[in-house]
Amino acid sequence: MLLPSLLIPIYIIILVIVIPTSIFAFQSISPLAVCGSRTHKLSYHNHFTPNFHITHSTSKSINMGIGSSSSSNINLSDTTKETYQNKSILITGASRGLGKSLAIALSKCNPSLLILSGRDKDALKQVKLECNNAATNNGSTMQVEIVTCDLSNKPSVEQLGDTALQLSSTSTTSSSSGGIDILINNGGISSRSSFLQTNIKVDEQLMQVNFFSGVMLAKKLIPTMVTNQNGGKVIWISSIQGKLGTPYRTSYAASKFAVQGYCEALRSKLATSNVDVHVVSPGYIKTNLSLSAIQGDGTAYSKMDSTTANGADADEVACTILTSVAKGKSDLVVAASFSAKIGLWLKFLAPNFLESMLVKRFEKGQIESKKTE
Repeated sequence: MLLPSLLIPIYIIILVIVIPTSIFAFQSISPLAVCGSRTHKLSYHNHFTPNFHITHSTSKSINMGIGSSSSSNINLSDTTKETYQNKSILITGASRGLGKSLAIALSKCNPSLLILSGRDKDALKQVKLECNNAATNNGSTMQVEIVTCDLSNKPSVEQLGDTALQLSSTSTTSSSSGGIDILINNGGISSRSSFLQTNIKVDEQLMQVNFFSGVMLAKKLIPTMVTNQNGGKVIWISSIQGKLGTPYRTSYAASKFAVQGYCEALRSKLATSNVDVHVVSPGYIKTNLSLSAIQGDGTAYSKMDSTTANGADADEVACTILTSVAKGKSDLVVAASFSAKIGLWLKFLAPNFLESMLVKRFEKGQIESKKTE
């Protein structure tokens, strides 16, 4: 019993000094910015217990646009590359940000087929060009295909699944017996609003884009992974918010918590079928996610949060994810800030204290917003 006694002073220091500051900082935007914002147009973007694996990812300063990628920033080991070699891979949300970085990184691994999906066809064409350049430099014969898809539209998601299966069965470079070997559910949308100001249609949209679209693709593509002797992988990009819900993220947290629970249940069911399920919970990444987030009335947030602008480099996060998956990590946190780590620890060690701090954070935001009205 000596060790727990020695840890008590450490817990007290964390509770009294470190945590209050960290929890108040654990927001990607100011509550004032949310409550005080009224007029925008509709637009959208495409944790801690002992069982979690936290991977550290640093953020470097680069002279590139938000969400852009450069193959020079992507370095994978030969062992990691072998995991994705000669595989048929589908990536949603591949037009920019983390999805783009994942696509370019995978292009260096000599996959047989890489299907890029997103809503912006022109942006996907540019990503395809960069992927082909990366593949050529590595002597790859990879086939790259573009399939536009609106994840908020169920028929569009259904068509994406069918098209992916068709492309995999007719691919001249695929070494498998047909089907997608690796599904990467990356496409998503964020939200910025309080519960009382959020229309139910926004909740439904967040659940459709972040959760149900991935479920639809999983149901469409996993059966062939099970029947193929080579098995397969599902890599689902969730969020820290899927492990720790904070004010002004009710809809977003709900969709990501759903992803977390679904993957945990699915993982045990598919383990004996040689299909691996990986859920990734990133912290802040330097992408346009906050710009394309939506508010409670469905209008666009259209602002770049400082925490997002100063987030981790998407290329580095992509490399960390692919390396961790290759090592067999099934549930990992990447690019987590110090405050996020504190919050996740606190949820495990002192959940009641965490709840009280989040309440104070929300109340502070409410007071600030009323001052501006």
